[in-house]
Amino acid sequence: AEWQPDQEKLSQVGMLLGGCADPSNHEYHVAALQMLDNAKREVPDFGCYLMLVFKMPDAALNLRQMAGIYLKNTILDLIKANSLPAVLTTYVQSSIFSVLGDPVRECRRIAAGIISSLIGGSPLAVWPPLLKTLLQILESGQHDSAQAALTAFQLLCEDHIDKLCTSSDMNEILNMMISRFISLFSSPDAEIRRIAINCSRQFILPLPNAFLVNLNPFLQGLLSLSKDQSAGVRKEICQALCALVEVKADFLADGNICQFVIEFLLWTTENDSDYEVKKEACEFWSSICENKDVPPEILTPYLSRLTLVLLNGMVYSQDELSALEDELDSVPDRPEALHPSQTHVASRSAIAQEEDGEDGEDEDEDGGVEWTLRKCSASGLDVIANHYQADILDALLPHIDKKLRDPDWKVQESAILAMGALAEGCLEGLAQRGYVNGFLEHLLTAALATDKPLVRSITCWTLSRYSEWICMPLRGQEGGAAGMLDKLVMGLLACMGDSSKKVQEAACSAVATLEDEARDLLTPYLRHLLAVFAQALGRYQARNLLILYDACGTLADGVGSALNDPELLGMLLPPLLGKWQQVSDTDRSLLPLLECVSSVVAAIGQGFAPYVAPVFQRCDRIIVAALLSQESGEGEMEDDFIVASLDLLSGIAEGLGPSVDSLLSSSRLLTPYDGRPPALLECCQHHSPDVRQSGFALVGDVGRTAVGRLVPVLGPLLQLCRHNLDPDYVSVCNNACWAVGEIVVRVRQGMEPVVEELLPVVAGLVVRPGLHKSLLENCAITLGRFALVCPAVVAPRLADFVQPWSRVLRNIRDDVEKEQAFLGLVQVARSNPQGVVDSFHEVCMAVDSWTERVLTVGDPPGRVHGELAALLAWFRAALTQHAQWEAMYTARVPQEVQQSLLAKFSLQP
Repeated sequence: AEWQPDQEKLSQVGMLLGGCADPSNHEYHVAALQMLDNAKREVPDFGCYLMLVFKMPDAALNLRQMAGIYLKNTILDLIKANSLPAVLTTYVQSSIFSVLGDPVRECRRIAAGIISSLIGGSPLAVWPPLLKTLLQILESGQHDSAQAALTAFQLLCEDHIDKLCTSSDMNEILNMMISRFISLFSSPDAEIRRIAINCSRQFILPLPNAFLVNLNPFLQGLLSLSKDQSAGVRKEICQALCALVEVKADFLADGNICQFVIEFLLWTTENDSDYEVKKEACEFWSSICENKDVPPEILTPYLSRLTLVLLNGMVYSQDELSALEDELDSVPDRPEALHPSQTHVASRSAIAQEEDGEDGEDEDEDGGVEWTLRKCSASGLDVIANHYQADILDALLPHIDKKLRDPDWKVQESAILAMGALAEGCLEGLAQRGYVNGFLEHLLTAALATDKPLVRSITCWTLSRYSEWICMPLRGQEGGAAGMLDKLVMGLLACMGDSSKKVQEAACSAVATLEDEARDLLTPYLRHLLAVFAQALGRYQARNLLILYDACGTLADGVGSALNDPELLGMLLPPLLGKWQQVSDTDRSLLPLLECVSSVVAAIGQGFAPYVAPVFQRCDRIIVAALLSQESGEGEMEDDFIVASLDLLSGIAEGLGPSVDSLLSSSRLLTPYDGRPPALLECCQHHSPDVRQSGFALVGDVGRTAVGRLVPVLGPLLQLCRHNLDPDYVSVCNNACWAVGEIVVRVRQGMEPVVEELLPVVAGLVVRPGLHKSLLENCAITLGRFALVCPAVVAPRLADFVQPWSRVLRNIRDDVEKEQAFLGLVQVARSNPQGVVDSFHEVCMAVDSWTERVLTVGDPPGRVHGELAALLAWFRAALTQHAQWEAMYTARVPQEVQQSLLAKFSLQP
């Protein structure tokens, strides 16, 4: 039966809406808001009353609009809670279309939003007439309701495109929709033209068949609007062409269309009267170059014009200059200048680092760094330079050269930016033309000395882009800029002491980039670097401090133990730890500081001992406080605080070695507290994979340096390791597997039950196809450690995994872990030679990867070499005795490996 309202309830809803709409009586206003919020959860048909008020033509307009907005939000909240009542769905579906014809535009817009919200919670099949009804309204000839229907389509296409394209039996209706949208490209109403293009282009990425059959009319319709008077329409055209060239670039195979599109976008990038349209057109050049399916010769005839257009687009606009009014470093940063991404914690895992993309430069909106035409042009030139390399230089360099000498500093600045954009793709071509060193000399002597802060800042960035070139002579490589590193370091350090925040930021970022490239080449400059870092730590405002922490950490990563000098540590650590003491435990700016200290600890090891106790205790305190706050839900601390603290503790354990034992004795990491389990165990079963990953990293580091501290919690800890050997969470699995191996190889006594339980899991990972390289290597090392400690457990199952195990071991670099794995392999191969025979050729190739060296302190020289040689000799004798040597070795082991084994181990073919 159709829902019927209760008049008394309807009056109450009207009164509540009135209270919400009138803030003059604060107490009643707040009470009404709370009652409405409660009603949407507790009264199943509450949304029906909102719908009823919303569609009442005689109700007060402000109440109708408020009812509509509350209805939309109520639907979204109920969908999120998976509790959308059928009565509400049915009533809204039967009532909402009437509001699409409402004379008030805002009501029509709200109605479109309600339709889109409702579709979010159910399959399209639950509302069969929706799309056809909207099409009928669109074709009704009634302008207002047609525009409302089109707005509803726009929201559906933007919010639910996957549902539209993947629902069954949709091809016919989608074909009708897309055809109708394209027909509206010729509407006399610019807003309808704009929305019609917007609706159509949402189908480009999913590419349903209904869009492909309409592709030619879509293209013709777009191109017919290339001179449209509406900037909104032109912007949509540019966005559509950018999306098309990313996923369906073969539309450019038609020479006429290709020429028209490129000429249109070139003209638009350079000449359009609307800034936003120019910016959208400019995006096309990166998109077309980054699509490997686009033949490079498509753009070749346009390169000289295109690169000049991009070069001209790099000059600061007046609006940008107004927004970039330079601040002196004595002025504190505004809170909104600190973007959350700047205080994000990097995960302590090589895998995570490989999976993470490059850091983006732009931080739209909250971060205060907007994506501008200037940046878009520079990015486009960077991509083109990487794609076409030296081919663009002969036409472009004369223009850059001219701009470098232009009296207008803004033009000079754009040329320096352009040279930075060319650094990666065109370095070889620039060097062949003898251009690089003279240009860098100009930057170091003239541009850095200019009185224009924005020129100084872009000069720092561009110099950093040529760091590799400047370091080449010092690495004994051909080319490069001999003797320029000294000028570069001193020039950048001078700019780090600039009074302009913008210059400080650019210089500090440039130093970090140089550190990453130069690494130990900066050892002679450590005193200069640390003196400037120490001054900057006492001078920089919040935003630039974050960059400075990164520079300190990157320097430590690069120079390593060279930093472990009492004089140098006396320069760096007091001001750095002074900042550490000033920041509260819950301040997000503590996160990059934790990362920075982690890098310093890893570099200086025992040199951190005088400073370690309060740092360790604070990390312990932060982890416990964060776990407690997350459990209580009050003032909840983010996972990043736990991750950064765990990572620093891992660095301390790794750097200080066994002396970390005394610090662990008084911590809550491995000791129950307040009726709770040890904090490290809680971290290893945390809901966040990032926390578990860092937790197991610390378990492994403690296992390696102070395994006795793990013994009291070994049972639950190893069970947690077992539960996290799940390759769906690669980095967690990687660290859990590594931690198990570290524990087993150091505890040794009584590890048989542990290995018995974990062997099938770890071996199962080694034989699993498509596993990440780093995870495979850790599993192979752990298997070797199992074999070394518990050969009687591992040997009987050797045949199940020895072949893939050997393949992985072959590709691991020689170190103590590989040494232990090989010694384990020798033990189990001796115990169960039959398990090796069928894969003997793989074992031989793995053995061949070993280079003789003394790795483990206290082991006799060449122990592993001797064990491997004896194993090979034993197998040769046994297989020869059974007339299998030739079949198992000579015929299956590659000739070059046989020669290598002969030379290394005297193994006769």
